[in-house]
Amino acid sequence: MEMHFLQTPAWQKFQEDEGRKVFREKSENFEYMAILRHTKLGNYLFVPYGPALKDKKALKPALESLKKLAAAQKAIFIRIEPTLPFTAEEMTKNGLKKSHHIEPQHTWVLDLTQSEEDILAGMESRKVRYYRNYEKKGMTIRTSHDPKDMKILFKLLSEVSENDNFQTFDEKYLENQLKHDFATLYIVDFEDTPIAAALMYDTEDTCYYAHTGADYEHRKLNAGIVLLVKMIIDAKHNGRKKFDFWGVTTSEDPSHPWYGFTKFKKSFGGELVTYAGTWDLVTNPLKYNAYKMLRPINKLRRKIKK
Repeated sequence: MEMHFLQTPAWQKFQEDEGRKVFREKSENFEYMAILRHTKLGNYLFVPYGPALKDKKALKPALESLKKLAAAQKAIFIRIEPTLPFTAEEMTKNGLKKSHHIEPQHTWVLDLTQSEEDILAGMESRKVRYYRNYEKKGMTIRTSHDPKDMKILFKLLSEVSENDNFQTFDEKYLENQLKHDFATLYIVDFEDTPIAAALMYDTEDTCYYAHTGADYEHRKLNAGIVLLVKMIIDAKHNGRKKFDFWGVTTSEDPSHPWYGFTKFKKSFGGELVTYAGTWDLVTNPLKYNAYKMLRPINKLRRKIKK
């Protein structure tokens, strides 16, 4: 029964350390980690990239278990994101309603069980060339588990967010992740100055490309590319079976906000993996409908405040 990183005990421990109430239930056919979240209208349960299921038949007993938990916690709905490729029809037959995406429905995954030579051969040749020559250009790569070093990535992320108009995570939230064994920070230095950084999450068989940023001023050095190739090769050497690039779009429209970084991720080799998407199981229809009505209004308010 394969489990995504966001369903692991390691991520659960981090959520608990962040002050969230978390529940775990395990059976022969399913396992889930559910986070209790709060709205002005009431609580709901969120199961990011879960529940983990032995097969599609296990969805029904998993939902029954979640319904009991929801009743005990007075949750108005349950939000799930199974990683098995359920169709919309299969989900609606189980009483689920399609929701807006929380975690991406599509990701890009590279098979690390192949040889290092084949992994590099599957990448764009110029990216491999950048990687093989990065030391000649004066760059060095290091890893860190020191929370204080998170300021490097946060600074780079903040610069990218200003240019590309997206909201980054809170610095403390990212910093706290480095206090846990699952997170490793990769840093590229040039002339003793950090010019790129990326945060990687690690499980027993998969590495996840979580957050990354690079200095625009040194963009011609292609430090972000060098860093990603290094992370992939390290994951291979450390015995991991997969490298998950975490989130792509299937849209072929160049104006799509994810088009650019999807094209970037695909250039390193791999294949598309599609999940079921984000779905809600309603336990209190009256409050859920009110929640759905208020959500766009609250979203607009937050946008105006920015």
